[in-house]
Amino acid sequence: MTAETQPRRTKIICTLGPASNGDDQLEALIRAGMDVARFNFSHGTHEDHQKVYDRLRAAEGRAKKPVAVLQDLQGPKIRLGKLDGVVELELGGTVVLSANNDFVGTRPRMPTTYERLARDVSVGERILLADGRVALRVQSIDVNDVTCRVEVPGVVSSSKGINLPGSRLSVPSLTEKDLADLEFGLKMGVDYVALSFVRSSLDVDNLREHMRRLGRVVPIISKIEKPEAVERLVPIVEASDGIMVARGDLGVEMPPEQVPGIQRRALRLARRHGKITVVATQMLMSMTRHPRPTHAEVSDVANAVFDGTDAVMLSDETAAGDFPVKAVETMAALAHAAQDAPECYDAPEVVEAISGSHAGAICRAAVLTASQLKADAIVGYTRGGLGPRLIAHWRPQCEILGCATTDSEVRRMAFYWGVRPLKIPPPASVEGLVSAVENATVDQGILPHGATIIITSKMPFTEAQPTNMLKIHTIERRR
Repeated sequence: MTAETQPRRTKIICTLGPASNGDDQLEALIRAGMDVARFNFSHGTHEDHQKVYDRLRAAEGRAKKPVAVLQDLQGPKIRLGKLDGVVELELGGTVVLSANNDFVGTRPRMPTTYERLARDVSVGERILLADGRVALRVQSIDVNDVTCRVEVPGVVSSSKGINLPGSRLSVPSLTEKDLADLEFGLKMGVDYVALSFVRSSLDVDNLREHMRRLGRVVPIISKIEKPEAVERLVPIVEASDGIMVARGDLGVEMPPEQVPGIQRRALRLARRHGKITVVATQMLMSMTRHPRPTHAEVSDVANAVFDGTDAVMLSDETAAGDFPVKAVETMAALAHAAQDAPECYDAPEVVEAISGSHAGAICRAAVLTASQLKADAIVGYTRGGLGPRLIAHWRPQCEILGCATTDSEVRRMAFYWGVRPLKIPPPASVEGLVSAVENATVDQGILPHGATIIITSKMPFTEAQPTNMLKIHTIERRR
């Protein structure tokens, strides 16, 4: 398999929105390279999301390519309330932020959506508005009002974001809105849930417990966007199924020069633990309004691929941009070109929990065997997705085929680096599995007759077992 014919390994997440949620746009995004659709629950009603979800599944069927759905919970996002138009804040001026949100604000007094504001900030701390473009310094605190001096001037308007980089927020990571959205999303059929503003592993455990109570547990992607998350990165990674380096809020809450190092450290740590990794925010931001990326954006995407991320994410580019399909095509081309670099196939040292497990040993042996035999593909048959994910973790040069018997399992694997998901009928034996794999790969033109494949699975099929079987097989020509 040449570099040109080798499939793209790094997966692409597209945020859906007004620019991309129509029937034709969704199908075009899938054909352009979308692997995961992000539903941003900071916007839209449940009815809106259900309609887009139904259209996505129909487009998925037409494009004949599985797409995972990532539900992104809003979390305790703090915003300005309703303002009387655009408000200009001058250097040295006074601003009073209120914990009440029952009035229309103007200068100097403005409402916020956070009722605990006066309790959670301290005199001398900074408050950032509008993604950090405006900076305030707390001068005094009353019962419900926080009086500030403007240190970096600018303009603000209704619902602009508020960041409190020096404060330890007392609000829980899951709000009442998040819990209602979670229940709806799980019923709708989301494949993953992203948890916003994670501050400790307890936040992740709490979300998983709520899922158990609701009767359906899906993988959790923890968003690293708070200083507390960076401080507690190891336990958060251990508790999560994956992490997203959300560089937007992270770059506001922390000095921006620290973000690249945090990104690299987080990716390496998550990969050591065999967890999914995502790099997000402003990757091709200029393509929101222009048809070509900047040279800096090209390097940003390439460096994320070099660092071994499982997926890269588009936000405004596909949700509200002028060139959503072009942005996906560009991202796909950049990721495909970058994967030729040797470091993309460097497998990190893994923790004992993986290397010492039956599944970890079998999957690593499959990758080593495939390399020694120059096999055409490794086939991981799974009921929970762990086998193909571990195979991908060791970054084989050959293709990875993830086989499962249900749509939900197949879609879940669309998130995994280098894995091509395939649906097969339930096998009753090893021979039945081999036959199903042959039929799926040859009929779809994925592998030719004579191809050597390494198959991993569990035995027996009917029992809850980890991956514990490896088989070398050559696809024979049918008579």
